[in-house]
Amino acid sequence: MSNVTSGGFFSSYSKTILKCISILLVVISPLTVMEAKGLSQHEGFFKINNDILTIFFSSKPSQMPLRLGNGPIVGVNQEGSSALESMVARVKEVSLSKNQGVLSLLAENSIGKEESLMIVKLLSEYLDINAVAVGKKFLLAFDEESRFQSLSVNLAFAESLEIKKDGQELISVKQQNPTTLQNYYVEGEISGSLYNTGLNFGLNNAVLVKLNEILSYEVDFQREIRSGDSFSVFYSTRRDELKGDEVFQSIHFAEVSLSNDVISLYRYQDGDSGVVDYFHPDGKSSRSFLMKTPLENAQLSSYFGRRKHPVLGFTRMHKGLDFGAPLGTPILAAGDGIIERASYFGSFGNYIRIGHQSGVQTIYAHLRGYAKGIKAGVRVEQGQVIGYLGATGRVQGRHLHYEIHKNGRPVDPLRLDLPASNNLSGRALDRFFEYVKAVDKDLDVHRAVK
Repeated sequence: MSNVTSGGFFSSYSKTILKCISILLVVISPLTVMEAKGLSQHEGFFKINNDILTIFFSSKPSQMPLRLGNGPIVGVNQEGSSALESMVARVKEVSLSKNQGVLSLLAENSIGKEESLMIVKLLSEYLDINAVAVGKKFLLAFDEESRFQSLSVNLAFAESLEIKKDGQELISVKQQNPTTLQNYYVEGEISGSLYNTGLNFGLNNAVLVKLNEILSYEVDFQREIRSGDSFSVFYSTRRDELKGDEVFQSIHFAEVSLSNDVISLYRYQDGDSGVVDYFHPDGKSSRSFLMKTPLENAQLSSYFGRRKHPVLGFTRMHKGLDFGAPLGTPILAAGDGIIERASYFGSFGNYIRIGHQSGVQTIYAHLRGYAKGIKAGVRVEQGQVIGYLGATGRVQGRHLHYEIHKNGRPVDPLRLDLPASNNLSGRALDRFFEYVKAVDKDLDVHRAVK
């Protein structure tokens, strides 16, 4: 039987325990460092661990360098760290500042002049290099020695360009991401304006602008739509399968149920003419000769007829309609025609007059400014942006003054009987009826899900 004193027993076992603790610390310490949240924690923990290890082994182990990045913190030795860094390019997202060109942006990120000029030359084959918008983003990649490797930029939806090194040369590669069509159906009760209701139901601005456009030939948004009316819209988007981005494609069906009327419209492309338009279920076009409202989300503030002039103070004939809307709201051409005048015109301020068929003219006054390319002699299409709402001329506040003249005489836009622009007939009408049946089947499926 061994003769062991209590002091010897504890001395023997304490050494064993201390060795176990030291081994545990060696194992735990890197793991704890990997969970640390800040650089000060890394340094502090290493210091504690090294002091403890010194007590047990009388020497400090060499510290493992840490590679701190966006991902988890990983402990590697010096040789492993160098190998890892050489495999991973450094990626940096940059964007154009105000009054900055692409060449300046590249120089700012330490890309040499000769290389920058070549990059700009390749970019200019796909972009107007002198009209790149402020905030446009570019993705730059560099190797471990900070040498340029590639530049990536979005050209359009689901379309990007990469300029990269191929040996000693730079090459450009255009990439088109795969896309798919997504269909959506939304319906609901109108509360306040149709536009704000649509926003509350998750419709984005692009869908609502198009919805406003196709209904504006049929509906006076100020007088005919009330809270408690309802709407439904069946539309599609195109989805970028790699990035997940979506862009509005088209509205296939739209309907508004008013207190005294139901208006249903189908988007249809005629197989013979190729023309795309919106039609009632009976094949009659929704497009009137002129739009009822030549701007979006406006409030009718003054009607056609005699009234007391707000500036001059006496009663006179008001020959058009006044629409109130935020400053800068786009003004749309009410119909196809030719610009007869686009210039400052006395009390009307910035002024546009468009000549249409059948002796009809439309007038737009008090504009803040004109859309690009709008001048006398230019042909415009119905719904095209021609200017922006303002407060120029003799006015008290911002608004659009809108007139319609027939054979030189002003007429009330709200009482003018405007013919439809195009109706289907014959074979085109038969094909349309078949198309309506197919759309209605899709609508039944979506409504059943609701």
